[in-house]
Amino acid sequence: MPKISVIVPIFNSEKYLEKCINSLINQTFKNIEIILVNDGSTDNSEKIIKKYTKDIRVVYLKKENGGQGSARNMGLKNAKGKYICFLDSDDYVDIKMCEKMYEASLCKYDIVVCDYFITNREGDDSYITILNRDSGKLDNYEYFFTGACPWNKLYKKTFLDKINFKFPEGIIYEDFAVIPTLSLYNPQIYYLKEAFVHYVQSDNSTMRAEKYKMKHENIFKAADYLYNILKKTKYQDELTYLMAYHLLLEGSLYFYRFKKYENIDKIAEFMHKEFPLWAKNKYVKKFSIKHKILMHLFYHRKYKTIKFIQRLKGRV
Repeated sequence: MPKISVIVPIFNSEKYLEKCINSLINQTFKNIEIILVNDGSTDNSEKIIKKYTKDIRVVYLKKENGGQGSARNMGLKNAKGKYICFLDSDDYVDIKMCEKMYEASLCKYDIVVCDYFITNREGDDSYITILNRDSGKLDNYEYFFTGACPWNKLYKKTFLDKINFKFPEGIIYEDFAVIPTLSLYNPQIYYLKEAFVHYVQSDNSTMRAEKYKMKHENIFKAADYLYNILKKTKYQDELTYLMAYHLLLEGSLYFYRFKKYENIDKIAEFMHKEFPLWAKNKYVKKFSIKHKILMHLFYHRKYKTIKFIQRLKGRV
């Protein structure tokens, strides 16, 4: 039985896929299972995947296109490892990731979290420190600030099985919908202050997209999903922070790029109704001045003011 199952959902990733898979094949920790889930790719992804199936650690699964959530769920269903981690097919990892994350998990942690790099098109890395503290055990409140992404985390499979964990299917932002909710189940969590994952700013990255995609309006479905789970819990400050960051800042920035002001209006109305005191949130107060100004402008729908600022200082 493998110690770790790494699940990689793949859809039309031929440009990045070899670097992704090679980073797993060459891990210093060899007792892993690499589950490659082809989610109905129409490019050369399948040909690339088949080059690696000679390695007995590689498990190739193929399905009709159903989105990243359904591909990850298929991987979870077939995983045999004691621990689970996820990697997106246009990203890659340091060769010591599995070794270091597994070592950290041996103190019987349900989740191990690490820092990561943002890697630009030229291959330059920016180290992202997710928490301003040293390595060590986290409480359930701190977990909310480790990112809604699943790929900088190692999960004990028995923990995921116990809570019947699944990603929502048929939408994007499925990780935003469910990854933060794991705190509700009181997991034992460890923070490893090292970066292993290279989050590549590829052509598919949201903030680099040249054309508007309707699927990004799924952020509203994901927000509703998360809100309905957390709204009656003790994590109200954390929920406010998540909505302010993902909707009012990140979501609004995307919609603003394409002049989809009606979607920013929708975000502003939601925040006004459900989180009218968001600006006083203790976590939001720690945001940069630039981000807080932007959030206030989006909240009050001051699109002309934003445009004027862009002219003065360049693009947001």
